[in-house]
Amino acid sequence: MLTCRNCRSRLVAAALLVSAMATLVQAGDLASLVAPDAKVIKVAGDCKFTEGPAWSPAGYLLFSDIPNDRVMKVTPDGGVSEYLKPSGKSNGLMFDATGRLYMCRTVPQGISRVDAAGGSPILVADRFDGKRFNTPNDLALDAHGGLYFTDPIYGQNVTPSQPVQGVYYVAESGLVTRVIDSLERPNGVLVTADGKRLLVAEPNKRELYAYEIKSPGVLGEGKLIFTADEADGGGPDGMSLDQHGNIYATYKSLIVLDPAGALIGKIEVPEVPSNCAFGGTDGKTLYITARTSLYKLSMQVTGIALQPAGKLPALAAGAVETKAEVAAEAKEDKDAKEPEKNREVKAKEITLTVPESWKQKEARGFRAAEFALPPQGDEKIDGEYTVFFFPMGGGDAAANTTRWISQFVAEGRKSKVFTGKTKDGRYTLVDVSGTYNKSVGPPVAGQTKTLPNWRMLAVVLETEGGNYFLKLDAGAKTAAAAEKAFRASFGADPKAETEKKVETE
Repeated sequence: MLTCRNCRSRLVAAALLVSAMATLVQAGDLASLVAPDAKVIKVAGDCKFTEGPAWSPAGYLLFSDIPNDRVMKVTPDGGVSEYLKPSGKSNGLMFDATGRLYMCRTVPQGISRVDAAGGSPILVADRFDGKRFNTPNDLALDAHGGLYFTDPIYGQNVTPSQPVQGVYYVAESGLVTRVIDSLERPNGVLVTADGKRLLVAEPNKRELYAYEIKSPGVLGEGKLIFTADEADGGGPDGMSLDQHGNIYATYKSLIVLDPAGALIGKIEVPEVPSNCAFGGTDGKTLYITARTSLYKLSMQVTGIALQPAGKLPALAAGAVETKAEVAAEAKEDKDAKEPEKNREVKAKEITLTVPESWKQKEARGFRAAEFALPPQGDEKIDGEYTVFFFPMGGGDAAANTTRWISQFVAEGRKSKVFTGKTKDGRYTLVDVSGTYNKSVGPPVAGQTKTLPNWRMLAVVLETEGGNYFLKLDAGAKTAAAAEKAFRASFGADPKAETEKKVETE
């Protein structure tokens, strides 16, 4: 269903009677974009996590099924088949006007292309400053033969390769430059039809930024143009543009903005969306990747035109990656770049799913489970993940949030608080970093050890049987590598979390 500004109350009431897959209610400006009586229709399913929809000028759609290491093909008649496997666990995809496909790949991490005639992927960029990228996520072509791409960190136990989660530009010559280094975790990226702005998603803060493109690969200062409400969940993830420059950004729903970032409306999707792209034989179908499926919605508008072909040379002349070479590089990076096997551990009445490399320690007293995490990079100290359960309570989320944050020195401290829900109950998650005054010995002794460049991820999980307190503290690199696995250990979905403002002394 659609909701938007200036909706009449009768339309809102009617919308409450319509399920997510029912006929879409139209109102306001959104009605001029979506086709009359349009429905969000499922096109393909049985995937593990879909991303990167891209329409080919040859008349078909591709999308990534990341965990299954494949790119899927969808024809206008609804046919679904495998297009490329292995895909290097591709994420974002995009075609140019001649039918060249560009891919963000995770294993091995880099940007590749597949020529219009087909064949094996050709690697065009895999390093900056002599170091591999983190996990290239999404990309956007420009009219000068180059492309922009985002390089956040995703995946369990990923050791950061770059010092920042940045945005890069690959020039037509193949030269790679870092053009943005100030965002926490850039994700979706777009070049506007006039080539004058670069739009970049910042999901850690639910924000969307616009940067002036002064010349290819040269940007002005970023301008915040939209911040979603907490109820919209994590995002934006992937994005798309229509012929009028309206922005379609994926949060908990698909949010539609005008070119300046003003909210037009929201399109509800049966699963949480990850990306979207215009396509179809007339260009008026909006395809939406969402968790395990691909959906489509008939529109009255088209997407922006595909960019002309660029040259983007391979890293070496004829550097075609065969399946054997891809497999060899994947094996080389396996420990750092692919999720390792997990095991289930019982902690009182909850069950945790943790990586096998997290060494389980004997839990005593109020400790329901305890693990040592292997240090990452140049860090020497093991990280610690401890689960506490206090039969008499242990305090609420607000009190523990304040306590955990106060354990870090105020100067240089950074902290965020998120809320979410798992099958066991609601949770509050504190993410704080800086100089940590770690308690050592009996708490009554009040002794601490000062640990600089430290980070804590701490959770109050409210279950029917009482509150559990889950705390991971480690060096910054070790914590960054373990962050996704920590959330997954108790069933959290970071994209469904909302950030909460908390006052601390």
